[in-house]
Amino acid sequence: MAATRTVRSVSEITDLLKSLIEQQPHLQNVWVQGQVSNYNKSAAGHIYFTLKDEKSQIRCALFRSSAVRVRFSLRDGEEVLVQGKIGIYAVRGEYQITVNNVEPIGIGALQRAFEELKQQLADEGLFDAHYKKPLPAYPKKIGVVTSATGAAFQDICQQLRKRYPLAKVLLHPTLVQGEGAAEGIAQALQVMNQRDDIDVLIVGRGGGSIEDLWAFNEELVARAIFASTIPIVSAVGHETDFTISDMVADHRAPTPSAAIEHIVPDQEELFAQLEGYDAWLRRIINDQLDAQKTRLQDLETRLAPTRRKDAIYQLHQTVDALDAACRTAVERRLNDSERDLRTLAQRLNALSPLATLERGYSISRKTDGEVLTSAEQVSIDDRVEIQLADGHLACRVEELSSEE
Repeated sequence: MAATRTVRSVSEITDLLKSLIEQQPHLQNVWVQGQVSNYNKSAAGHIYFTLKDEKSQIRCALFRSSAVRVRFSLRDGEEVLVQGKIGIYAVRGEYQITVNNVEPIGIGALQRAFEELKQQLADEGLFDAHYKKPLPAYPKKIGVVTSATGAAFQDICQQLRKRYPLAKVLLHPTLVQGEGAAEGIAQALQVMNQRDDIDVLIVGRGGGSIEDLWAFNEELVARAIFASTIPIVSAVGHETDFTISDMVADHRAPTPSAAIEHIVPDQEELFAQLEGYDAWLRRIINDQLDAQKTRLQDLETRLAPTRRKDAIYQLHQTVDALDAACRTAVERRLNDSERDLRTLAQRLNALSPLATLERGYSISRKTDGEVLTSAEQVSIDDRVEIQLADGHLACRVEELSSEE
């Protein structure tokens, strides 16, 4: 008796194999390295190519929704790393990779991607000088987009305290390296632009390899910088590093700390300018007074005795009027300058440790000037000096006690 045969259609076999593959989780997210060949891009924007090595090859399909995220141009012979899932294209009965992401392999490929995006954005005009926004002369609040744990933010704060402590800093922390960094930076820039109290933005990070800095070479970040209504200073890496962000930004700083030097003035230079204005005004006043006195003496010498007295009185009145007008104008200018200087001095004084003394605290020192912070630094009968907000006290130690 002949055995019963089960006859299946081609479609049934294909569907069976497709089902078996889809039931394997490790085949639904694979990373495969190989060389691109048979590259073809359809009119709809889908990309098809073959990924091969020395022994085998596999078809790949990169649909338009994923192709727009690829940051470089695929070409035959390119060594790449693709990520996607294994499936079967039933029409041809071929297994293939539906690709979600493509990454170039090697520094050369990254450099080519950099140059391609650079040329594309340059052709669109994103680097043009007439789009660059000027920096404010005296910013009140500076926004920073960088990592909360990196050294870049600490360097920015330290430099700002040294140069211009009147300005405040607002950090929007974000990833600056690895997967999701470009999206995080772009979103942070958009959030900062929704505020109305940010005068200037610093976006950047410390140095690293080209892979570490790559988020600042992404098109997404470049377009977010270009769209910003707030002036942006790009401060990525070290002085020799140069990114797409540097080219699109309104200003480029070689390092994050150097960005502060571009943004704020030096408080020491401001004080020197105020002193210069004061000296200049005083010199102008004295020169005017000396000139009028000389003119008065000359007229007094040339006048006849009978008219000299009346002329002198008139000149005295003229000099008095000019003197009063000059003094009023100068006094007003000096008052404005002194008020500005006093405001700056009050703000700086608020940061001084001496201001603490005004609140009732004191500083204790040994006779050799050493500041006392512990009872263990002195002995009974030692002399100590107490500095108050107004004056000093000379004391002698009578009792020691130590508390946690």
